Amino acid sequence: MKNKCNAGLLVVAIAASAAACSTPKATFAPDGRKGYVINCSGVLDSYSSCLVAAGRACGARGYDVVRGGPDDRELLIACKKP
Repeated sequence: MKNKCNAGLLVVAIAASAAACSTPKATFAPDGRKGYVINCSGVLDSYSSCLVAAGRACGARGYDVVRGGPDDRELLIACKKP
């Protein structure tokens, strides 16, 4: 029974870390545009997963990366104006 409990906790931990990048926090960029802070510090997250989350946050308008890059685990992005 103990192994099943540990396996269940592992699944929950993996799901939580995978979802870490899926909830961008709304903010404003220095130039006043609507922006988001996207944290990709989860075990399974990568820079690519941050970029996917950024694309979802801004949609078809697109976005600019204001701060952060491939070596960072957090991005500040600004949505482009329509």
